[in-house]
Amino acid sequence: MYELEKSEVVKELIEITKSDSGISGPELVKAHMELGRLLAEKMPRLDPQDTTIVAIMRGGIFFAEGMYFSMGCKFQTYEPKYEEFKRPDTKNIIIVDSVINTGKTILDILTPDMYVACCVINEKAVSVFTEQLYAARVSKNSYVGEEVKMQVGNTGPDTTMRLFNLL
Repeated sequence: MYELEKSEVVKELIEITKSDSGISGPELVKAHMELGRLLAEKMPRLDPQDTTIVAIMRGGIFFAEGMYFSMGCKFQTYEPKYEEFKRPDTKNIIIVDSVINTGKTILDILTPDMYVACCVINEKAVSVFTEQLYAARVSKNSYVGEEVKMQVGNTGPDTTMRLFNLL
C-alpha cells in the first residue's frame, strides 16, 4: 500500500476533503482532482496507451480525472448500482473511488493484476488491497454518508453529495 506523503500542500488538500470541513462544490472538486494528480505521480510508470482508469461513479469521478490528466491514459466510468463491470482491454487497470469504507464494491470486480486508488480509505479495509492500493490518506473514521451537512456520530455528509454541491 502506498499513502501520499503529507507535505504542507497535501495536508491542506486533505483538510478540504474531510467530512467535517464544511466545504462542498468546486473547491472540494479541485482538491480531489489535485490529490488524484499527486497520487498518479507516485504510481508505477505505466504505458498510457495500455492503461485505463476506471472511475467508480459518481464519487470517484473527480479524483479519477486528476489521475487521468496526469497520466494521459484511457478513461472510463463504472456505475456499480446500474451496470455490470466490463473489464477494459488494456493491460493496466486502475479502479478509482473517492472513499473506500469496506471495499466491497471494488472487491466484486477486482483481479490481482489491477490497481486501486482513492482519496481516503478506512484503515480496516487497507489489508484487503495490500500492494494494489494507492491512497491519499487512511482514516480511522467510518460512517454512513447521508444528506446532512455535519457529521454526528456514525452519520456524516455524503462525499458525492458534497462534490456535486447538493447539500
